[in-house]
Amino acid sequence: MLDEVRTPRLVIAGTASNVGKTILTAGLIAAFKARGLTVQSFKVGPDYIDPAYLAHVSGRPCRNLDSWMLGEGALRQVLAQGALGADLALVEGMLGLFDGRGGTNEGSTADVARIIKAPVVLVIDVADMAQSSAAVALGFKTYAESPKIAGVLLNNVSSDAHRRSVEDAIWDIAKLPVLGALRAMPQLDIPQRERGLLPVIENKDWDRTIALLAETIGRDVDLDLLLRIATKAELVPLVPKKIFQGKPAEGPSVRLAVAYDEAFNFYYPENLELLEERGAQVVPFSPLEDAHLPADAAGVYLAGGFSESFVEPLARNRAMADSIQRAYRSGVPIYAECGGLMYLGRSLRTRAGATHQMAGVIPVDVEMDGEIHRFGYRQILTLEESILSPRGQFYRGHEFHWSRITGHNGGLKSAYQMLNAEGDVIGYEGFVAPNLLASYIHLHFGQNPVLVDKFVQHCREYATVQATL
Repeated sequence: MLDEVRTPRLVIAGTASNVGKTILTAGLIAAFKARGLTVQSFKVGPDYIDPAYLAHVSGRPCRNLDSWMLGEGALRQVLAQGALGADLALVEGMLGLFDGRGGTNEGSTADVARIIKAPVVLVIDVADMAQSSAAVALGFKTYAESPKIAGVLLNNVSSDAHRRSVEDAIWDIAKLPVLGALRAMPQLDIPQRERGLLPVIENKDWDRTIALLAETIGRDVDLDLLLRIATKAELVPLVPKKIFQGKPAEGPSVRLAVAYDEAFNFYYPENLELLEERGAQVVPFSPLEDAHLPADAAGVYLAGGFSESFVEPLARNRAMADSIQRAYRSGVPIYAECGGLMYLGRSLRTRAGATHQMAGVIPVDVEMDGEIHRFGYRQILTLEESILSPRGQFYRGHEFHWSRITGHNGGLKSAYQMLNAEGDVIGYEGFVAPNLLASYIHLHFGQNPVLVDKFVQHCREYATVQATL
């Protein structure tokens, strides 16, 4: 087992949101890949959409580095697991460099850079500034909690003269090198939705964009210097307690049906890897296209995604809905998060006012009304025994959804007492039954192995019962 991380690495941080972090990180991955390097991508925080873009470019699953949800020890293990076999690790930050949980530095890009001992490259959008960019760079460099900023990348320079004036000012005032600069190129922008970037699976121009990005960054960014900076990253020690055991699972393997298509794809890679390590055979299926669950499925995992964007084809596929209903009635353990919860409900009413029949497993109705109803980190206390956890356990998660439950009847109990990141009680969340847990909360299983062990054990128990029938 590894006891330290040696992989060269960089954190690509921003002064704020929407300064070009995703575009620049994706372009750097493509440019380094063109040089023959194997690049592993990471994303700070709980996001799913940006990581999908980076994974598409690197050809490897992008992993989330979330210090608030995971803690320092597990976060370093995620870094180590992802970096295996990679020549270089590139970490895209979130928000601005110091923006963390509840107005603090906790969970911020700066916090993660400290934990993984990585040099930081600061992205500054200079579209509307020149000399002022030096004040920005100096402020970030000298901020009390600043990690080591190794240099600056400029985005949206308007001309060679603009670049030279900004570069000279940043060096003269902030004593930071400018490692590269991208011209303003609207054709490189990633289309936006009201909830963030258009998911990569729907962005048909992304491959063309990446080809152009790789060429542009190869020309306008000092890749050799960036690589030298990355190799100066310190060794990262790992804690003795491993979330990845690296040994065969105890007990028989079981087939776990995992929804994966355009509508359901918000998975932390470690969740699936930990399930496999504990003995689950992950079998993908599509609620959009398939007529039934995979044969001999002993469990079902429905993650978040954009079920509301695909509500019509989901509603039309009654064969799959019937298959999931039969599985639930027969006792198959089913775990659903966010979009998965919405799909398992009776109906989904769109923002346009149309109501569509969903899978009908949970006696709830869901409505989209164009408002963000829940957004942020959450602490949860389990109120009942479930397929994932004993009663009385605390976990950390995240939620971000534009829907709300408008009708609920039936015997299902609330799964969690929910608290915000500061510990204030804000209500009750989710639904639990003997073989069901459905919630808007996204959980990273790396925070506590009991989540994986219990889920796989419930699947094994179901498979054992079926084998005797």
